[in-house]
Amino acid sequence: MRDQKRAGTLLSYVQLLLNVGIGIIYTPIMLHYLGQSEYGVYSVATAVIAFLTMLDLGFGQTLVRFYVKYRAEGKQDTADRCAGAFLMMYLALGLVALAIGLALAGGFLPRLFGQKFTSAELDTLKSVLSVLVVNLALSLPLSVFSSLITAHERFAFAKGANIVSTLLTYGGILVVLMMGHKSLAMAVVTTAVSVAVKVFLAWYCVGRMKVRLAFGRPDKAMLQSIFAFSFFIFLNILIDQLYASTDKFLLGALCGTTAVTVYTVGVQFNGSFQQLSTAISGVFLPQVTRMYAEGAKGEDFSPLFLRIGRLQYVLLSFVLTGFLAFGRQFIGLLTAGSLSEAEITRAFVIAAIIMVPGIVPLSQNVGMTITQAMNKHRFRSVSYLVLAVLNVAISIPLCRLWEGVGAAVGTTLALFAGQYAMMNWYYYKKIGLDIPSYWKMAASITLKMLPMALPAILLNLLPGGGWLVLLVKIGLFSLVYLPYSWRFILGDYEKGIARSLLKKFH
Repeated sequence: MRDQKRAGTLLSYVQLLLNVGIGIIYTPIMLHYLGQSEYGVYSVATAVIAFLTMLDLGFGQTLVRFYVKYRAEGKQDTADRCAGAFLMMYLALGLVALAIGLALAGGFLPRLFGQKFTSAELDTLKSVLSVLVVNLALSLPLSVFSSLITAHERFAFAKGANIVSTLLTYGGILVVLMMGHKSLAMAVVTTAVSVAVKVFLAWYCVGRMKVRLAFGRPDKAMLQSIFAFSFFIFLNILIDQLYASTDKFLLGALCGTTAVTVYTVGVQFNGSFQQLSTAISGVFLPQVTRMYAEGAKGEDFSPLFLRIGRLQYVLLSFVLTGFLAFGRQFIGLLTAGSLSEAEITRAFVIAAIIMVPGIVPLSQNVGMTITQAMNKHRFRSVSYLVLAVLNVAISIPLCRLWEGVGAAVGTTLALFAGQYAMMNWYYYKKIGLDIPSYWKMAASITLKMLPMALPAILLNLLPGGGWLVLLVKIGLFSLVYLPYSWRFILGDYEKGIARSLLKKFH
C-alpha cells in the first residue's frame, strides 16, 4: 500500500500540474470566447453547483472511514451493508439535488440577480445551471464507487481516472468553443464526461475489484453512527463552501458579472495552491483511520502531522514566493486583452490576500484528517460555522466598498480567527498534536525564505514583457532558490523524497 500512496501522491501532483496548465490555457480562451459577461455568469453557475454539492452531507469521507473501520475489525459483512446503505442514501440525495437545483434555476436566482444581470445573462444562467444540476444528480450516487476505491487504497487508479476525466473534459470544451458554442455547450461536455467516467469507476469497483454492496434492512445502530459522524463532516463542507463560493454570490448580486470575473481569476490561483497541499494529505485518511482503530492516541499522530506539515510548508512556500514575485505579470499575460490593468492588479491582490495566510491551514490539513478519523471533528465544524456566518456579514459591506478585494479581506479575517486561533488551540489541547513544534518549524522556514525576496526584486527590475521574459525570470529565480533551499531549508525527510524521485528518472 505504500507504493499506492506514493503513486497516488505523484499522480495528484500530475493532476495539479494539469490543472495549473489548464488555468494558463483556458482562462484566456474562455474569456476570449465567452467575454467577461458570460464568463462571470458561468462562474456564478458553478458556484451554485458548489453549494448544492453540500447535499453530499459528508457521506464520501464518512463511507471511507466506516468501511475501513469495519474491515479493520474483521466485519466484512457489516462493511458491505454499509456500502449498500450509502448507495441508497445517495440515490435519494440525487433526487433532492435535482429538485432543488431546478427550482433555483427557475425562480430564486432570477430574483436574486435580476437587478445586476441582463435578461440574456439570466437566460444563460438558467440553462447552464439546469445541465449542471443533472450532472450533480447523477454524480452523487455514482460517487459511492469512487469512495470504495479510495477505501481499498487504490489511489493510483483513482487519481489516474481523475486525470483522464480532466483531459477529456477540457479537450471537449476546447472543441465546442472553437466550433462557436458557448457556456451551455461547456456544461453539456462537463456532464457527459463526468457521468461516463463515474460509470466506468462503478464497473471497475464491482466488476474488477469484486466489491460487494449488500442491501436490505439497514442496521439502526450503524445508521446512527454514520449520521452522527457525517453531520459534522457536512458542516465542514458547508463552511468550506461558504468561504469558497459565497463571495461570488455576493459580488454577483451587489456588483455584477465583471466583479465576479475579476474575483474568479484571482481565486483560481488559490485553488491550485490548495490542491498542492491536499495532493499529499488526501491519501492519508485510510491509514489514519486504521491506526486509530488499532489503538493509536492523539499524540501518536504528531510525528505524521509534523512530517507531512513540514513537507507541505516547504512546497507551498516555494510556490507562494514565486507567485508573489511574478504573479502580477503572470496574470497580466494570462488575461491579455480581456482585463484592464486595474482589473489585473485587483485579481493579483485578491489572490495574495487569500494565499499568504492560507499557507498555515493548508500545511496543517493532515490535522483535520486526524480529527475525522478520531471522530473529533465537531469542534471545527461548529466553530467554523459561526465564523462563516460572520464572514458573510463582514463581506457584504466590504464588497460594496472594495468589490472583490473586500470579499478577500473578509474571508481572510475569518481564517485568522478560525484556523490560527481556535483550531491550533484545539489540535494542541484536545487532540494532543505537537503544535509548538509546528510553529517553530514554520517560523524557521519563513525566516530562511526572506533572503529570496532580494533576487525576486532584482529580477522584476529586468526590462521587457511577454511569456519568454517571464519564463526567463522564473528560471533564473529557480536557479537561485533550489540550491539555496537544499542547503538551508530542506530537511533529511524532504531530501530523501527528492532523491527517491530523481532515482526513478534515471
